[in-house]
Order: sequence, then C-alpha cells, then structure tokens
Amino acid sequence: MSPRSLYLWVSVLAVLAAAPIPGALAQTAGATAAPTPPPPPPPLVKVGQPMPDFTLPYLEPAPDGGRPASKTATLSSLKGKSSVVIAFFPAAFSPG
Repeated sequence: MSPRSLYLWVSVLAVLAAAPIPGALAQTAGATAAPTPPPPPPPLVKVGQPMPDFTLPYLEPAPDGGRPASKTATLSSLKGKSSVVIAFFPAAFSPG
C-alpha cells in the first residue's frame, strides 16, 4: 500500500469516527436535556384595560446644580395631560 493511499484511508476513517451516530445522538440528547421552565403567568392587565394607579419617586435636578429634590409622580395625575410609556430595564443602573 502506497503512503498516499494509506493517508487517504486514515483520513476517511477519521471522518467516519468523528461523525455522530443518529440513534446514539437522540438518546444522549434526551438524557441530558434540562426540563423546560413553566410558561410565565398571564399579565394582570389586558390590552385596552386602564392601568392601576401607582406612584413612583424620582429626582428633579436643582436649577443651580446643587442637590436634586426628591419628588413623586402618580399615574392618575398624568391622565389626560400626556401619554405615558412604562419601560422596565432590569438592573439598568445598578452596579454588577
């Protein structure tokens, strides 16, 4: 057997050895798959339903660049005056 044909056979065997076996792959995938988490609960507020009233604190900057003033905003105080968009950013401005 020539060195070239030996190299060809070794290459073919290496490719075949690296190829997954379909039956074994299906068995190991089922055994190691983590259970899927349950679906999230349905939202408490439906589309078209008014939002429940709530109050949130915020800081208003001082005009002279001093210490900001602590204020609160209530959803009911904005009704009819402007549109309100509520967005949640988990850990947006927290360290780590």
